[in-house]
Amino acid sequence: MGSQAHSHSSKHAIKLRGAGGASAQGTRSSQQDQYTVILPDQIPKTAIHDELAIFAVYDGHGSRKVAQHAARHIRELLFEGDALQAGRYEDAIRQAIRKEEEMLLEECQDGEDKFAIAGSTVSVVIINLTQGVMVVGNLGDSHVLMGECDITGQLETVHRLTQDHKPDNPREKERIENAGGKVNYGLDTARIGALNMSRALGDLQYKNPLNNDTAGPSTAGQELAAMTPSIEQGNFLSTEPSIIRVDLRQDRRYILALTTDGVTNVLEDNVVIDEIKARHEGGLGVQQVADELVRDVAEGTRRDNATCIAVFLDGCLS
Repeated sequence: MGSQAHSHSSKHAIKLRGAGGASAQGTRSSQQDQYTVILPDQIPKTAIHDELAIFAVYDGHGSRKVAQHAARHIRELLFEGDALQAGRYEDAIRQAIRKEEEMLLEECQDGEDKFAIAGSTVSVVIINLTQGVMVVGNLGDSHVLMGECDITGQLETVHRLTQDHKPDNPREKERIENAGGKVNYGLDTARIGALNMSRALGDLQYKNPLNNDTAGPSTAGQELAAMTPSIEQGNFLSTEPSIIRVDLRQDRRYILALTTDGVTNVLEDNVVIDEIKARHEGGLGVQQVADELVRDVAEGTRRDNATCIAVFLDGCLS
């Protein structure tokens, strides 16, 4: 949208002032979060002329296997085909997720059983710094928060750019039931089978073809998830990401936080951005800011894995 205005000059619309990511384990027995930071100088210049930065977080469940697989492959899959080159960032994200799912299914059918019962969230951000465009896509409950500041750095608003994909959301519940699935409320929260989200990578037991095995349900989760297991079913769990495009303004500054729910379940969105801003202004480098934030959040009893990537963007007023 805002691209035409800047295409005639080589000047950037937005400057990446800094980015850093960190994870803390909390009281969990293992670290199942993953994150990716791809800075402009790490992006192959041959194919892409605009300056891009790419960030992603993954929150694994059931095991760390799907989160690790996805973090390793999605960064490569984003560059396959011509979508990223052509500026079709929404397509690049959708295609990378679709190809990742195909790889998980293939490896599952080759004997990697974990991919049936483990999964991961994903939140990915692609920023075109040259043109001032940002595209955010997500599955599950890992979030991207954006603090918008005026040119002096005064924080004005905080927005959550991602969607929370939960089974009891009316539209998600309807989609699940139309696919032949059912939402259960056995534990503290709404679930599909054993899973407390309605969109995710992996968890292939809740997707075609595994949820249509003629032998009937093969896991306790599947047994809970299907209304009538004998009938042909759709995907209970969706891999269609929620996607939003944001035009970044040259007269603003931005603070982004990509977080897993180990952070957003503990701190309000505006507090996350406030903390990042205050610590950075207090003299910490961006990497240290992320380190300290997740360390503080993960301290305490019954704390989940916590991950945060902090990103500072400045509009370049001509």
